[in-house]
Amino acid sequence: MTARKLTCLLAAAALASCTQHPTPNTQHPAADTLTVAATTRHLADSTGSYTLSIAFPAGRAATSPLADAIREWASENLGGTYADTLTGNYTELLADTAALANHYFERIVKTNAYEFHELQLYNPEAKRLAISFLDSTVVSKTAEGKNWVTFQNVRDSYTGGAHGSHIVNGQTFRKSDGRRIGWDILLGTYDEEFQALLKAGLIEYWGLRSEAQLEDRLMGDANIYYIPLPQCPPLFSADGISFVYNQYEIAAYAAGLPTFTVPYSKLQPFLNATAHQLLRTN
Repeated sequence: MTARKLTCLLAAAALASCTQHPTPNTQHPAADTLTVAATTRHLADSTGSYTLSIAFPAGRAATSPLADAIREWASENLGGTYADTLTGNYTELLADTAALANHYFERIVKTNAYEFHELQLYNPEAKRLAISFLDSTVVSKTAEGKNWVTFQNVRDSYTGGAHGSHIVNGQTFRKSDGRRIGWDILLGTYDEEFQALLKAGLIEYWGLRSEAQLEDRLMGDANIYYIPLPQCPPLFSADGISFVYNQYEIAAYAAGLPTFTVPYSKLQPFLNATAHQLLRTN
């Protein structure tokens, strides 16, 4: 694919599929709602299908420390290269969401075009099988409370291997200042009582009947004695905190993405003061 052809395709894709869809929150009253709008890019050509959709704070919410933090997090999740070669205020550059989306979509298309060419060049069988690539990234708001809001980044990709890839990352933000909430809000994660919560969640996710079956499912001896926290940060939801383990993190690929939610009531003894403040409703 020539550089000129790629530029034309990207321009056409931007005109055809750049959309702004306001997304209200249905879990809470309007006063607690962070309005977002999805900026979407899509292109389908001879190499495959490529989509990038990012929900950004919209309306009055677009100018706030929270919005700045969400845009920065989204950019970092997509590679963290936007604005590297641009001049001006970094926060203001991130606020240009159309330019931000164009930057990462162009990167997605160029990377896949190169990899597709390499596959066709060095694997003649791939051409005979008419392998088509897939790269779909969707950043969306998934939950919201009075003092916090949660976003997720879900990426599905296939580049001609034995199987595709499905990766989930996310982040909960404090509304007042945009602080990213990490696992440091939890206390006593080595305690037997906390480990029991993780084991119960995994047993339920896989539909197992005992801890012995769980040990057979886990990958690595260390995970049998101490189940680590996920690499994905804690994701606050309406029902509790979600724990998301990605492929190969604690189990084999075939085991999927072990995901479960522990109710806030069960986590009360393990939450620090920051977490308790986030969950206040008055």
